[in-house]
Amino acid sequence: MTETLNKILQIGLVVILAISLVLFVIFYINGESMAVTLMTWAYILFGITVALLIGFPIFFFIKNPKKGVKFLIVIAGFVVLYLISYAMASDATNADIYEKTGVTPEISKFIGGGMIMTYILAGITVITLAVSGIAKAFK
Repeated sequence: MTETLNKILQIGLVVILAISLVLFVIFYINGESMAVTLMTWAYILFGITVALLIGFPIFFFIKNPKKGVKFLIVIAGFVVLYLISYAMASDATNADIYEKTGVTPEISKFIGGGMIMTYILAGITVITLAVSGIAKAFK
């Protein structure tokens, strides 16, 4: 089963790469007239990515339920971290650019929560790398 799935994914990747390459060459030759086609292709690739990002964890969870629980704990951790980040975010929309683009206080708070979560995760990453490097130096 894994061998077949691996082969299907490899063939799919080659097909997607070939289509992307052909579209890139056509865009390079024709210029901006292909912009809508490239955006449509980007949306298709985004949809495929989202489907795989949702599908594989579900497949993994069905195949390995015990390990899947660890995955659910990680997802719950991200949800809790986002909720904390969202609570810390401001809903200020004082700038003129917010009014021009139609950003509401709710959208501002949603975006702020995402940014704060990104800062927290980046900080955790830097600290983890530093601690790992120091611990490795002492071994």
